[in-house]
Amino acid sequence: MVVPGKRSCRPQFTAMRVRGSGMIKFDQTKATYDALFLQGGFEGTYDLPYRHSSYFPLFRRVLKQVLDSGAKSILEVGCGTGGFAHYLMETTPVAYRGFDFSDVAVGKARERTGRAEAFFVGDATVPETYSGQSPDCIVCTEVLEHIESDLEAISHWRPGTFCVCSVPNFDADTHVRFFGLEEEVLSRYGQMIEIKDIARINKPELSDISLRSTLRALRWNRYRPRRLLRILGVGSFESMGGWFMFSGTRKG
Repeated sequence: MVVPGKRSCRPQFTAMRVRGSGMIKFDQTKATYDALFLQGGFEGTYDLPYRHSSYFPLFRRVLKQVLDSGAKSILEVGCGTGGFAHYLMETTPVAYRGFDFSDVAVGKARERTGRAEAFFVGDATVPETYSGQSPDCIVCTEVLEHIESDLEAISHWRPGTFCVCSVPNFDADTHVRFFGLEEEVLSRYGQMIEIKDIARINKPELSDISLRSTLRALRWNRYRPRRLLRILGVGSFESMGGWFMFSGTRKG
């Protein structure tokens, strides 16, 4: 995750190119993401305990959607370092499998959860990755914006499968797209998923949202009222940055 308005922790040894916006962009390769996951992402977000991660508000909403759907098994497309997987495994009986095309991410997910058999390396755009997989639900959060062929990836999801996905409303150096309105999300993904719900989820100001980290940040910023409000979560979706979480059934 790259925090809007902040300088990212840039991976080393990766090719870069400049897109039309002028923002420096990283090529979408295994080397790029292996380096990013090896470094732990911005301020070590990818390696934090899941409840301390700025992704936790998203994880909670996604898991609620999974449970409300009645799913007994899920496949996570783009598991990263296993934060959501760890949360699900510790709090529910739902059967889990997940994959990522970064060997480093999969290694960290296995180490985090102690469940090596639950994770494998795979490419979301390749049909063979889904061979033998028949989950009740597919979870795909903060992945589609990184894939040039995002619709091709979705085309490999089994029709009738319930899907919970998220995409950001902000640009970053590893994003190939982002979305400003719900209508844009529906326009791109509604042709393949019968989208029933799109929710806005604000992203926390802090990378580490643990109580200790939050109290420290409040103390350090006590004379910066605007920053204090952001740390407390007071701000619009547009100003704070966040995720569009959408769910529905994969069309036939």
